[in-house]
Amino acid sequence: MAPTGSDGASGVPHWPPGLEPPTADPAEDLSPTARRLLAAARRVLARDGYSGLTLEAITAEAGENKAAVRYHFGGKDALITALVEWLDHDDSVRLVSQLQEERDPEARLDLLLELQRQGCSSHEENQLFFDLLPHVLRDPELRERLAGLYRWYRELDGWVLSPEKEGRREEVRRLAALAIAVGDGLTIQCSADHEFDVDGVYGLWEQLFRVALDRLDDRGEHK
Repeated sequence: MAPTGSDGASGVPHWPPGLEPPTADPAEDLSPTARRLLAAARRVLARDGYSGLTLEAITAEAGENKAAVRYHFGGKDALITALVEWLDHDDSVRLVSQLQEERDPEARLDLLLELQRQGCSSHEENQLFFDLLPHVLRDPELRERLAGLYRWYRELDGWVLSPEKEGRREEVRRLAALAIAVGDGLTIQCSADHEFDVDGVYGLWEQLFRVALDRLDDRGEHK
């Protein structure tokens, strides 16, 4: 599931047990200057891609100088790490906030599937993820953070799919992993082809997904 983010502050939801965000909010304790640099880095990344994410471009966008980056973050690499964590954290907060608004389990499942479908078509936000992804995969620390984010997504999907059936938790995690993989694959196709029939394809995937979930339910009832 491609992480996304925004420049705006997100309200912090009451986290379900075991589903605290995979990263702390890196902007929480930052000074106003550091926050401006972080927001500027996001805008530069969205506009110019990773190759354009230079100290010169970031500081010009923020109206600061290079010394401010070194003072507040220690350097460009640490600023990029903070940017990745910020995007991940904001996405996590927003997703849980939306899901918790639905109290009915079936309605919550419907919302999760709809949010995943909508995410496929969020071209600008997905581009941020794909611009950062090669750098993240080459950096051991960031790669582990991304792995932790995907583990968190699987747990979140498991919470939605099977909130009170601990005996099926591992099977549900596998189904969640498959759903996330399909969502990421469809996101790549949507990003490459803006005329891709995401609604039709995702509708078919949702039917297959619900069949698989029903079979897990049947298997659990007969144990």
